[in-house]
Amino acid sequence: MPEPLFNLYDLMREQAERAPGRMAFAQARRRNPATGRYLYETRSYAQLLGEVDRTAACLSTVGIGRGCKTLLLIKPDLDLPVIVFALFKLGAVPVIIDPAMGIKRLLACVKQVAPQAMIALPLVHAMRPFAGNALGSIELYIHNGSARLPGTRRLRDLRGTQAPIRIAADTTRADLAAIFFTSGSTGTPKGVEALHGTLAAQIAHFGEMNMATGDTHDRAPAQDVELAAFPVATLILPCLGQTSVIPDMGSMHPGRCQPRNLVQAIEDFGISSGFASPIVWERLSRHCVAKGHQLPSIRRAFSGGAPIPYKMVERLGQLMPQGVMHTPYGATEVTPISTIDATEIACETARLSSVGWGVCVGRVVPGLEVRIIRIEDKALPTWQDARELPQGQIGEIVVRGALVSPRYHNDPVNTALNKIDDAAGNPHHPVWHRTGDAGYFDKQGRLWFCGRIKHIVQAHGQHFFSVPAEEVLNSETEVWRSALVGVQIEGQTELAMVVEFYPEYRHQVSPTRLHAYKARLGELGFPVQHMLPYPKAFPVDKRHNSKIERPLLAKWAQAQLNKGTRS
Repeated sequence: MPEPLFNLYDLMREQAERAPGRMAFAQARRRNPATGRYLYETRSYAQLLGEVDRTAACLSTVGIGRGCKTLLLIKPDLDLPVIVFALFKLGAVPVIIDPAMGIKRLLACVKQVAPQAMIALPLVHAMRPFAGNALGSIELYIHNGSARLPGTRRLRDLRGTQAPIRIAADTTRADLAAIFFTSGSTGTPKGVEALHGTLAAQIAHFGEMNMATGDTHDRAPAQDVELAAFPVATLILPCLGQTSVIPDMGSMHPGRCQPRNLVQAIEDFGISSGFASPIVWERLSRHCVAKGHQLPSIRRAFSGGAPIPYKMVERLGQLMPQGVMHTPYGATEVTPISTIDATEIACETARLSSVGWGVCVGRVVPGLEVRIIRIEDKALPTWQDARELPQGQIGEIVVRGALVSPRYHNDPVNTALNKIDDAAGNPHHPVWHRTGDAGYFDKQGRLWFCGRIKHIVQAHGQHFFSVPAEEVLNSETEVWRSALVGVQIEGQTELAMVVEFYPEYRHQVSPTRLHAYKARLGELGFPVQHMLPYPKAFPVDKRHNSKIERPLLAKWAQAQLNKGTRS
């Protein structure tokens, strides 16, 4: 039997037809000079659908169609969902790469994926002469600005020439929908293939999480307003019929976002839910505490990209009297894998984290299977090559199910290293994804995260996992973040802990306090010999500004110890 037709565009179209007058998007554009408040550009669902349909029509006339890989290098504003859903409708494949990874890496990713078209900012097109052969596969260049550029079509000109296309391409759930690149924070960025069915399953899960964690059963859907401080949210929320408010972050880097801008957006729209990286919630919550602000309208706060400290969960809980913090755990290849809320963290798991258990990421979402296997530094072609570990034992987290990407695009080497075939075990979902994360299950069936496998430190004949040790220190009032690294002393690897203190404590921590940290860690089985306060903010990944760059801190720690610094 042929597989039924399915296209992600139809999820958005159905929402627009169900409630055409509902606001789909509001984006902060500029401040009113008289009041200092933001003015917003808005789109109803009917307007969004019209723009998507017209954009699909004009892209079709210039040759973008089914299977056309289209590189997108545009701002995360209203143009992003419009262009992406237009590409979905045509059966084309948006290729989304975070420019923050750096030009050299970005061009390597582009060359590997070999797109046929590129839609980008004028500035990006101006840099084409310096891209070498990385753009050699691209035949069509389009920009979304106002300037006229040689050899480049202007999107605004194309949009005014065609009547909307009414019917979406005849794709199925098994067809390629998009290619998203990983951040590459622990290696080379990889192009994750997302199928129409994979993305639909992920969207459905986030919809269920919203319904299960709020009071949307008792309120009209039109009242559910989301803070889209995470670009991918602008692609998920239109499929759920929700209103997305795109704030002025004040910076392309989440770690430099302006919290007062977020507060205004929350107040202006009575925002009930929000998704942001941990550093955004950290900056927002500390700003609100300092200024005496409350966030009474927020009922759900989601964080993703890195583990979040309990101190931040507790702080947000005080600011959101009607709200609950949720921390889904996942990866670009599969999201979400599991989820946990602030109530369970506060009641039990925060205390366990403070004594070396790691970070509890909750229970596996329905429809996924998660197992723990022995850590192996080699490919595992079939499930028979993997060794499953019992409950309580730390190993690599592997996952399979409807939410899992089957492969990396044009990358057989990384696909072989990170995927395990198990067609005999489950013909419907034959691929296990190796997350590269270490973890274990507790007796209650909860999944615990112990850090990236690449961050394991081997010392004293043992393997030391980063997160369990770090969470002991992170539970201290004055500590913002910490990083366990290995250093070489007289030819032997020793454990060092690099610590970032909150700014207000940075110059108040005494050597006695540092020795107390070492003693506590030693009691819990982490024989840390060196405690090194870091003089500024930790280096972090470029996308979320939340994942700690431990290799850089290891080099810094080694340099300090080589100079004779001791603690």
